[in-house]
Amino acid sequence: MIKTIQWISLALFILPATVAFGQQTDVPAFLSSDLEFVWESDNTLEIPESVFFDAEHACIYVSNIKGAPDGQDENGYLSKLNLKGEIITHKWVTGLHAPKGMAKYGNYLFVSDINRLAVIDITKGEIVKKYSAPEAIFLNDVSINPKTGTIYVSDSHDNKIYRLKNGHFTLWLSHEKLARVNGLCYKNDRLYAGVANAILSIDPGSQAIHTEVENTKPIDGLLNAGENTWITSDWAGNIQIIDSGKIKKVLSSAEQQINAADLGYMPEEKIILVPTFRNNRVVAYQVK
Repeated sequence: MIKTIQWISLALFILPATVAFGQQTDVPAFLSSDLEFVWESDNTLEIPESVFFDAEHACIYVSNIKGAPDGQDENGYLSKLNLKGEIITHKWVTGLHAPKGMAKYGNYLFVSDINRLAVIDITKGEIVKKYSAPEAIFLNDVSINPKTGTIYVSDSHDNKIYRLKNGHFTLWLSHEKLARVNGLCYKNDRLYAGVANAILSIDPGSQAIHTEVENTKPIDGLLNAGENTWITSDWAGNIQIIDSGKIKKVLSSAEQQINAADLGYMPEEKIILVPTFRNNRVVAYQVK
């Protein structure tokens, strides 16, 4: 009997990631067979805009705007979830305005916050520094060069990218090609940017811009899922997988007015983490 109980416990521990934890509350109007629902958080989040998977600490961070996306009201905060979507700490870090994109370097989490970049000490769960960018209008996504720790932040309302390097947070690039720049992804010594209708590749040294993928439609979340594979979202509620330039829509909840903002990703399990904005949930789907 004891051996039987031990075997059952082991089996539960090694259940594959495709096992769903509960039923989905709002099934998207369109869900491709390429995606499978895994779990959803409860709906006590408050305008979740961005999701970040921290593999080192086996948890998920969620930025909550809680108010107007451009409101400087200090109502915003970060939540911490476990890998089943259960909320560990609802208000893990407070004192933010309208937090959006996040990226991690060492023991620090960098969070965009309208016209400043907040630095979170992950161990302490508190803000330890804020870098101001007075000329910025709507700082959005954040990405980091993992070799140097240089940080890039998009300004979606001003066609610009800011950079934090050697303790200085300044305007790095302004260009007409950066129309509605949002999602950022640093990969293979290049900075990739999702803009109004394309994925751009930017050389960090020369700042030369190359169009990587065209006709993407507006991009909010931008994930790299392989050498030539991208996963994108738009705020309206659509998710696409782009493989070697071929674009395939895999989810749409736009007609239900359920958004899909800045995506997170668990690469080993191929799980996409979708913040649903005013639907107040994070939903996880596995790519088959």
